[in-house]
Amino acid sequence: MKKWIAPVAALAVSVALSSQFSEAAEKAAPSAGGAYPNKSIRLIVPFPPGGGTDLVSRILQPAVTSALGQQMLIDNRGGAQGTSGTAIGAKANPDGYTLIVAEIGATAVAPWMYDQVPFDVARDFAPITMLIEQPYIVSVHPSVPAKTLADFIKLAQAKPNSFNFGSGNVTSHLAQEVFYQTAKVKITHIPYRGSGPAMTAALGGEVQTLFSGPGAAIPQIRAGKIRALAVTTAKRTRELPELPTLDESGYKGFAISGWYGLMAPAKTPQPIITQLNSVFTKILSGSDAAKQLSDRGYDPTPMAPEAFGKFMQAEYQRWGKAVKAAGVKATD
Repeated sequence: MKKWIAPVAALAVSVALSSQFSEAAEKAAPSAGGAYPNKSIRLIVPFPPGGGTDLVSRILQPAVTSALGQQMLIDNRGGAQGTSGTAIGAKANPDGYTLIVAEIGATAVAPWMYDQVPFDVARDFAPITMLIEQPYIVSVHPSVPAKTLADFIKLAQAKPNSFNFGSGNVTSHLAQEVFYQTAKVKITHIPYRGSGPAMTAALGGEVQTLFSGPGAAIPQIRAGKIRALAVTTAKRTRELPELPTLDESGYKGFAISGWYGLMAPAKTPQPIITQLNSVFTKILSGSDAAKQLSDRGYDPTPMAPEAFGKFMQAEYQRWGKAVKAAGVKATD
């Protein structure tokens, strides 16, 4: 199994760039003080542009800016499978002007797969709300002569290590490792810095298959650039109802969904957390942005801060068991 090798200096570089971003944001907006918010809000997206976290954030951005009366500026901080950007958020000033997209891989999976991560989700962050839940779509490059998942598994079993699978986050990586172990398939893992780069690799045939979120996958499936074989959730998706689930494809009980949420640095004042939860809950519960998310295959799923905090901790424990059972490890 191939391990991730991330540059040791990546986090230091990200922190330096983070400081430059903060200085630029300060120049573009009034200083803190008075009613919240009175200046731009920075949203750290811990992955490169082009992936699901970026897409969801950019769909929400105009609605949040309108509701708060201040710009929400998106700051992409990819690296180390989402943990570099998440670590930057942990060290930010807890004044409500830095928010972080909480992604399942960076917050619930990576802490178990890396020897260490520079943050503790329960200690270093204040949960605000869940944003969305999503399926992963199993797809292959059109050059692969497989029309169904069963076809692909037979091909891969007949030619061990002749196919590559891509991943842009630790959740996708772990899900595929566990699935291919279950299917008794030997296939080579190729890691990427985000789901956008992973999809680019799939489109170019650098990898022959991947599990990807609907935001990245559905446009390419509809354009005929990749071929979808199944979905990883317990139920079929409304956007691609013809696709069987993994359970229906013969892998009983195999169901995985991804999620994104929103959090702030620990010790952010509770009135600010409550205000932000109210704003995002309203947007996710019936706005045009919520419809756009649904049309892209995402399920808007707002939660109260306390409920989201408990959910993240439950996910952390659940994925820890999965990592240990699969024996998957990542290194910096």
